Amino acid sequence: MRTALARAISIVGHPIVLVPIAALIAASTLGASPQQLRIIGGTILALGVVVLGYSVWQVRRGRWSHVDASARSERTSLNVFLAVLLLLSAALLWFLTYRSSLPVALALSSAIFVTALLLARWVKVSLHVAFAAFATALLWPIKLAFVIGIFATSAVVWSRLVLGRHVAADIVAGLLLGAVAGGAYVAWIA
Repeated sequence: MRTALARAISIVGHPIVLVPIAALIAASTLGASPQQLRIIGGTILALGVVVLGYSVWQVRRGRWSHVDASARSERTSLNVFLAVLLLLSAALLWFLTYRSSLPVALALSSAIFVTALLLARWVKVSLHVAFAAFATALLWPIKLAFVIGIFATSAVVWSRLVLGRHVAADIVAGLLLGAVAGGAYVAWIA
């Protein structure tokens, strides 16, 4: 029962779930126009499709055993791909959206992946935890949503430990990385 709950939390707390929800809640609560919400949602959907396509392509080429990129070499290549994709998307949107907060969030997301790659020799940064903390920071101006984000991040921390995916150092690294990126985002929009 405990493992099943941890798996469910890990799935619901996956970055591809938490970050878009937090981004859309924050944007809509802070007065984004319907057009801006469509841009945010469309960008997230497009990035998700590209990442899924890349993952399927890697499996079909025989480079990965599964689209979830569980093996270390698979995870490394996925993280490099994500870092580049997010940075290129941020640069493109920076010019297309007149320097809105979306490209900043994408660039900071890329920075999370780059930093995790640089730290990989010493620690396996929990990206689930890093992005849960980052998603929580996106909710900063909305008190109730921010508190819910803290609880969600805590649940993700618990799930990653129960599932044995990470040790305490990985979790702390993820929390710090997500909090720093989130703090940078909040400082930028302030």
